[in-house]
Amino acid sequence: MSWSSPLKVGVFLAESGVQLLDVAPVDMLGMLQKDYLQAISQVVNLPQLASKGFDIEYYFVNETGQSPNPMTGGFKVEVTHSITTCPPLDILLIGGPRPDYRPSPAVQQFLQTQYSHVRALLLVCLGYIPALFSGILDGKSATAPQALIPLLKNEAPGVTWVEKRWVRDGKVWTSGAVLNGQEMMASFMKEEFKEMGEVVEMVLSMSDVAVRGESY
Repeated sequence: MSWSSPLKVGVFLAESGVQLLDVAPVDMLGMLQKDYLQAISQVVNLPQLASKGFDIEYYFVNETGQSPNPMTGGFKVEVTHSITTCPPLDILLIGGPRPDYRPSPAVQQFLQTQYSHVRALLLVCLGYIPALFSGILDGKSATAPQALIPLLKNEAPGVTWVEKRWVRDGKVWTSGAVLNGQEMMASFMKEEFKEMGEVVEMVLSMSDVAVRGESY
């Protein structure tokens, strides 16, 4: 099943303190954007690239729509939508909030609604927290930072917790540590954009993301 264009890609920012590197994998999708591939085609003299890729629309969402959203490392991200103004998405990525974050009922409803629409939900590191407390991970296999797996097996037994770099269960992708999110995104791109296989391999080679396999 082919993907629509423009591709609607959302990043949910749970609150201040979301880890910057957790949301960085969205930039790997950006390397499949038409205008980016057109620029590459001119530099490396590969005119066939100019017709490849997607038009992508990005949605940076937090609960209130207040902008900018503070991140770790002193960075701030411009918010484009609140949970009430964000349209249905094709892909939703959630980066890790603070470990003590708990989603409000309104956020839970937003995530459940988006989950019914998206073709992929990508949860990086502690990004599992909003989805877990929204009931989205119930009955699924998932991963999380290795140090938390024993705790999660006791506190959230409705989820099959697996110690891996990333895990896919249907349209839900979860990653372990922060940088495993990039490996997860690389695997996602290879799996979901097979019709663009050569282009995907090229941009992954350019970004030098090492995909070491799911198992530690």
